[in-house]
Amino acid sequence: MNTVRDVLPKILTLMGLSLPLLVWSQDEDPFAIEGETEISDEQPVLYDQISAGLYYLDDDSYRYGKYSGSTDKGLEAVIDFRIDRRPQWNGADTARWSLQGWRLGLNSRRVEFNFEEQGKQSFSADYREIPNHRFSDGLTPYRGAGSTALNLAPNWQIAPGSNNTQGFLTLNESLMNLKMDALRRRMDLSFDRKLGRGWNLSVDYRHETKKGEKTFAGMFGITGGNPRAVILPAPMDYATDTIEAMFEYGNSRMQFGFGAYASFFSNDQSALVWQNAFGRVSAWAESVSFPGSQGRLALEPDNRYLQVKAYGGLNLTPSTRIMANLAFGQMKQDEPLLPYTINPDLMVHTPVPLDRLDARINTTLFNLRLTSQLARRLGLYLNYRYDDRDNKTPRASWPYIAADSQDQRPAEDGRINLPYSYQKQNTEATFTYRMSGNVRFKAGMEYSDYSREYSEVSDADEFSWLAGLKLGAFETTSFNLDYRDSRRDVTAYIGNVPFIQSHVPGTVDADEWENHPLLRKYNLTDRDREEFRFRADFFPVTQFNSGFSMSYFKDKYDSGYFGLQDAKVQAYTLDLGWYPLENIALVAYYTVEQYQSSQSSRSFNNAASAADPARDWFAASKDDVDTYNLSLTFSGLGADRGWRDFDLGFDYTVSDTTSRINVTANTLSTAALPNLRSDLRSISVWASLTIGDRSSIRLSLEGSELKTNDFGLDNVLPDTLANVLTLGEGAANYNIILVMGSYTYRF
Repeated sequence: MNTVRDVLPKILTLMGLSLPLLVWSQDEDPFAIEGETEISDEQPVLYDQISAGLYYLDDDSYRYGKYSGSTDKGLEAVIDFRIDRRPQWNGADTARWSLQGWRLGLNSRRVEFNFEEQGKQSFSADYREIPNHRFSDGLTPYRGAGSTALNLAPNWQIAPGSNNTQGFLTLNESLMNLKMDALRRRMDLSFDRKLGRGWNLSVDYRHETKKGEKTFAGMFGITGGNPRAVILPAPMDYATDTIEAMFEYGNSRMQFGFGAYASFFSNDQSALVWQNAFGRVSAWAESVSFPGSQGRLALEPDNRYLQVKAYGGLNLTPSTRIMANLAFGQMKQDEPLLPYTINPDLMVHTPVPLDRLDARINTTLFNLRLTSQLARRLGLYLNYRYDDRDNKTPRASWPYIAADSQDQRPAEDGRINLPYSYQKQNTEATFTYRMSGNVRFKAGMEYSDYSREYSEVSDADEFSWLAGLKLGAFETTSFNLDYRDSRRDVTAYIGNVPFIQSHVPGTVDADEWENHPLLRKYNLTDRDREEFRFRADFFPVTQFNSGFSMSYFKDKYDSGYFGLQDAKVQAYTLDLGWYPLENIALVAYYTVEQYQSSQSSRSFNNAASAADPARDWFAASKDDVDTYNLSLTFSGLGADRGWRDFDLGFDYTVSDTTSRINVTANTLSTAALPNLRSDLRSISVWASLTIGDRSSIRLSLEGSELKTNDFGLDNVLPDTLANVLTLGEGAANYNIILVMGSYTYRF
């Protein structure tokens, strides 16, 4: 099998052989026929075309064809087409329609129809299929992949007294190959009708289905050392329908509209049931083990969302405009609830308290914006946003059963669901000032207030200030600089609030906790953030341009607590463009990205160890991403001579990623984690040649190589982990050559 490195010299040779064509295009045409006449400008414009092509992939690769659908070795036929009907420029007919298709023959196909009657109405229909091929090298002892009932192989046996994967005696002979993929089909319909006197009606509808499999963790047990899990292929059979209708009015001074939006989600599969593969763990009930017990978990429930909304905009003066948006909505989910367990031998003293959850969330969104040119050089932008999520889902006490493995807990040990709600308000003001020439300065502030229910923090506010400078006063240079600084302050962080509020009142003490008292969730604690962005462009001559950009982002959290300590992102990009002749373009860029973060925590299993700082551990992670690209194109070679229209292109891309995770501790033993790596090389060359007035051919060759090292997947067999039966799939790796050829006919 050829590799990218093998094919690179061949591609460069092909490029070299094609360069003489450039000389011919600038000199006398060596293929000119005496007496041949130039094509007349009176030739009719051709709008319709069809392209028929063949793809050849030299090896199977699920990962390479993840979204394109080109996954199998061999030939595939692909068709593209376009039919375009336009009215005569001097006729009375104003209707135009077009029909286009792409990648017909692959399961990433798309077909689109557009109709427009100028000044009256328009309609469009867009159908597409979007595959997601995740992997094809999975292994599982379960039968029935794609269904809601998964059973172990008939010959499944476990060693007497074993309760982990090492006791699976017949695992290897029970394993079956497993592919994990999904196909999304989507149809978009859009209709727009002008009703006259500034009024307009628009309706948009989308129907989307998603079918296939996804990975799903089925568990028995939940606390201490008793959990056991299997990674399963859970079915997906989703359908989502959305519709939006708007009446709108507009004239030179004001615009407004009102309408409704609705979304409906349905899942044909309500629950997944799987057979327990493990022997009994001491904390489980006597009846829970292979072969007599099962697990069951509900899949995504049907739900719906309805929203009414309105907007308006008014020009108060020639230089001042005000705009507002208002929307009210409600989410609902009322699917029947499953019983606490599927295992009949487990003791259940109290049934599920509700037949249906009757989950309801009311949403309110309001946005008000003002823009004004206060003076000839001074501008103002003001914006206020209000976002409210009011969760009306009823609360109930649930004396649960621990993952189909233990008898039902006593009523006083039941947990109460927490219907999380929040309210966010945001105010922003920005001034812009234009100095002499094209020099612009901006400065502003932003204030946000957050309030939450059933959360460790009840209220938080964040203040930001920003400044920016744009210099475009030079003929060959421009600069753009933006800086932003923000600080988030929260009320007292009380880490056990959700723990207390999710228990039956009086059953836990006020000082009891589940997470360590010093632990802080990064999105709910004090934070200082600093952001910086810079862009410079240089274009000394028309044949050359270059640019440099950089961005810097840093978060800092309060010391003295566990959790995320800091996070930093840096990125630098250099891009170049060289155009020595009108039909030659050489473009390149190089980007360096770096992501860093550090966090801390404490290992504990009782109150004494929770108070011992010697058990603290720390993790520092760093991701480095280097990406560069080189693209060279020759267009219209020989076109000035009228003999043939020939285009040629070359593209080379490299992307290397390395992730490092360094774990240290005060006294606990730690081991270095292996580096994560992902190296991508992609090279392609293409050429197209016009044959006469109606035909053209295109040939392209692409080589792509991906090498990945992932310690979470490399050499991890289904039974490598003692308490988890995995699918054993490998990390993404491929080395392929794709050859494409197509013929296009215009009519």
